Parts: sequence; structure tokens; C-alpha cells
Amino acid sequence: MIDEERARQIAEAILAHDATEPGTPPLAIVNVEEHPIGWVLYYNSAKYVRTGNFMDATVGNAPIVVERATGRAHITGTARSTAYYLAELDAGTHSCTHCP
Repeated sequence: MIDEERARQIAEAILAHDATEPGTPPLAIVNVEEHPIGWVLYYNSAKYVRTGNFMDATVGNAPIVVERATGRAHITGTARSTAYYLAELDAGTHSCTHCP
């Protein structure tokens, strides 16, 4: 079992890796929600977090879900609601092509 702090560390490592891609700014967690399966972590550009200026925001940020039991991270998607992806994970039907 992992706690929220460890879930944040896992998500931050993913964001740090993603920010190494050309054209991707440094990213930061902006919100965390606890759910029975684990934590949903939302993020945006670190510059947006600092400035609050919409022009500094990134778009298309698929939330990261970190499972409580295993610490496994799942990159969800942006086409559907977070609740949809949580239901998929709970049912074991989430097919994550971008998960670490």
C-alpha cells in the first residue's frame, strides 16, 4: 500500500520524464483527488502554476492515476471523464498505451 505522498512522487517522476520531450515545458501537479483505487493527479505547466496566466497553461493533460495497492501509474485520457477511466481501472479493462 502506498500513501498520497508516494503517489505524488510517482506522478512527479512521470512528469519530469515527460518534460524531457522537446517542446514540453516543466510540469507540476495542481490537484490530487483520493479515490478507492488510489489517487488521481492533475497537472499543468509549472509556469502556469507560478503565474496563473492562461497563456502559460498547457492543454490536453490526461490525469495520472496511481493505484493505492501497487503504486502502478496509469495515464488516463482526455476524451472521457475521469470517472470513466476510474471505472475502467476498477473493472480491469483500462488499456493504457502510454503507461510507464
